[in-house]
Amino acid sequence: MSEESDTSSSYTGGSPWPLFVALGLAISEVGVVLGLRPVSVAGLLLFVGSVTGILTESGYISRPTLAAGSQGLALIGIGIALIVQNQTGTTVRGQSIVIAGGLCLLGVLLWAGFVRTRTQETPSITESSEATSD
Repeated sequence: MSEESDTSSSYTGGSPWPLFVALGLAISEVGVVLGLRPVSVAGLLLFVGSVTGILTESGYISRPTLAAGSQGLALIGIGIALIVQNQTGTTVRGQSIVIAGGLCLLGVLLWAGFVRTRTQETPSITESSEATSD
């Protein structure tokens, strides 16, 4: 009986990321089928963010911005390959993928700039070692 209580107290629950990975891909494909490019791009951005979340939560990466940026570059490469094929269904999908990859890279650059300015503005909270004696 004590073994059951030990295992149940250490269980923290499942990760929400796999649901969002599937939801991101499904939303992206619905956007392509219905011809709604913003929906397709939003689904791909949800997918990229979820994959980055899974990798961070599992401890495979320590810098999520690097993972999101590399996924953005991969999306741009895949999208360009689909656009170059110049077929009816792949052109719209390829354009959506390139837009999502570009927005992903833009988001990574904005986040890196935000973090850099925030760390430069934070004052140092160290006390001087000199003691004044009056």
